[in-house]
Amino acid sequence: MNTNQLRSYRFQTRAQWERCLFVQADRDSEPTSDVVRPFTPYARPATLYESNGAYAPVVTRAGEILWLDNDGVLHRLSPCNDTPEVLTAPGAIINASRIVATSQGVWVIAGSPPKTIELYETESFTRSLVIDVSNVRLIDIASDGRELVFALVKENGVWKALAFDCAGHLTRSIEFQGLSHAKSFVYLKKSKRFVILTGGPQPKLEWFSIQDPPPGAEQKKKRPTEEIAIRVFSRVVASMRPCFHAHVLGSDSRERVFLAGKDGDQFGRGEYIVNFDSEGNWLSDVPVETGDAPITGLTGDRRSLLATGKRGLLRFMASDVVPEGSAPVRCMVITPMLFSPDRPDKRRWLRVEAIARVPEGSILEVSYASAEKNDDIKRLKEIFDDKTTPASERVERLLNESDLWKGKTTFQGSGVETQEPKTFSAKLFDEHNGYVVVCISLSAATGAHLPVLSQLDVLYPGRTLMENLPAIYQVEETKPDSFLRALVGVLETTTQGLDDRIAAMGSLINPATAPEPWLNFIARWVGVPWDDELTLKQKQSLLEHAAEITKGRGTRAGLEAFLNSLIPGLPRRFRVTDATADFGFAVVGDESCGSSLPAMLGGLTQWARELDFSTVLGHMRLPCPGQLNDGVWQLTGNIRVDVAATAAERNAWQPWLLSLINQMVPLTARVKLRWVTEQSLRSNRLDDTMKLDRAPAPHLGTDAITGHARFPQQPTRLSTSGLDVGTRLR
Repeated sequence: MNTNQLRSYRFQTRAQWERCLFVQADRDSEPTSDVVRPFTPYARPATLYESNGAYAPVVTRAGEILWLDNDGVLHRLSPCNDTPEVLTAPGAIINASRIVATSQGVWVIAGSPPKTIELYETESFTRSLVIDVSNVRLIDIASDGRELVFALVKENGVWKALAFDCAGHLTRSIEFQGLSHAKSFVYLKKSKRFVILTGGPQPKLEWFSIQDPPPGAEQKKKRPTEEIAIRVFSRVVASMRPCFHAHVLGSDSRERVFLAGKDGDQFGRGEYIVNFDSEGNWLSDVPVETGDAPITGLTGDRRSLLATGKRGLLRFMASDVVPEGSAPVRCMVITPMLFSPDRPDKRRWLRVEAIARVPEGSILEVSYASAEKNDDIKRLKEIFDDKTTPASERVERLLNESDLWKGKTTFQGSGVETQEPKTFSAKLFDEHNGYVVVCISLSAATGAHLPVLSQLDVLYPGRTLMENLPAIYQVEETKPDSFLRALVGVLETTTQGLDDRIAAMGSLINPATAPEPWLNFIARWVGVPWDDELTLKQKQSLLEHAAEITKGRGTRAGLEAFLNSLIPGLPRRFRVTDATADFGFAVVGDESCGSSLPAMLGGLTQWARELDFSTVLGHMRLPCPGQLNDGVWQLTGNIRVDVAATAAERNAWQPWLLSLINQMVPLTARVKLRWVTEQSLRSNRLDDTMKLDRAPAPHLGTDAITGHARFPQQPTRLSTSGLDVGTRLR
């Protein structure tokens, strides 16, 4: 490897980002995107869909929103409709306290006390499955949003989650160790965790993860389907807000947990919906208007929070702008430990580059920790690799290693949310330790658009501009906080970006990788026939064969190479005919000097007449000096190009194809372009032009083929006299 080549650790793809630790970062709102951003807050006020009370909201796999009201009516709001429709549903659905959805339909708890779990189809609400759980105490149900439904039960004093598939088979029995007074629960499918709201003297919100017990723990597995869920962490409900009392739990089944409740009466602040991520980190508080309290049900999808209350369904939409009255949003990402190899000049690192969109009112912060001693390196690696600890806790422990963290570089946002991502650079050239951990923090204040981080590069040096300075100034690189090194670092940030662009110039002249505007430039540079209305594939094909086309300009081979680039494929969909070269002229004579057919017959023009009775006024003139009036000169130089194209291709190619062909033939040649069908190009031999194909579908158009497709005859109709069977119907 060239030691002068600039190298870096890059985080850009989803697989690369997954090696990092995240806190309050939304990694699931855009499944096809590989960016890092804070969780989007919910805009206020909410959209209200009125009904006489509301409860048990659910979002189906088709994106439809269902909820019930106090009149025993089911409401359905479709994604393509702003007005809910009112439906009649079975009694088991009307009496349900919670409804959850899977790919097969919606599930409800039936009976009082509840004894069964029932599955209903979402269109007709036909019951398709009943699961009997009368042998246990059924508390609540949840789903993974796909195939499984979970039942929170208490069996013989043990709290469990029973997992049932779409056929009603019990697939897993998950025991919650140390759980008591469970009231409700939800399941987060991405992190594979259960979140349970408990009662008792001190209500808590507890996160459980399905995993093997730690070494030395008692094994309680009795059957292959039994598993154990370990408590990961918990939060006391009363500490979430001032003397908070929670009564409804919900989630979006992916990454967010919703908890509705009320502050202590002495604070008089009304009701709130508190949001957490899968790690238990607080995200935001959404206030609820007094007229909608108390909240009776919570759920959500990728872009909205749904809550039911006294007046109906409330829909809070996710917003890219932090709403007024909301606390600032924030997220953090920490890279794994990065290593820079030893160099003879003792230089280790160069800089951190973050490509991000940072609008006005938002902040991007870059900080890093470094280590060289084995004890420090081991301590950082052990914290980072501790899979039994939540990511947020590991980040907190890493940040608490204050003696290893260096200065912080802060960038204030500017511009609007539609600006293009920019590169923000923080210096690392003062760092001489071999290992670093980089932390990027994004935050946005009230009224600001959310920042987005799309790429992170941690560069360690090859050749730098300091090596171009006189030796007396190069020693500045070894001095901490050197002004000269900082100034050169600013220049490097600019010049190395230019170097990257220069290094990428090769891709701009390669037809396979160049963007379309560059293809237009290259084509005029190399001199191939060109039109900007060509398709991208045609442009790439022409440039790939540019050498062959330009070399053969003015010849049949060059013209055919050009047409083959425009219209590729076998058999060919074009034919070039030069009658002079292909057939020649017929010569009338004896056997020794005669011609064989096919051949061209020529004669004098209509204006070549003698002064006699056949002379036509206006069609006779004397030839110019040196002009041969041999009767065939007007037939030479004629080239006919037949192109088989569909009606759509003809409409697209007709404006430019003839002019491009004219650029490939000699100036004295005359081109006639004919649009034909593929059948016209078939020969009478068994070659690649012959193929077996069914008759084309009948249609009206410029490419309809007479005799090969016809419309069916008009169907027979009964006349007033009945069928034509020789007997009149009376």
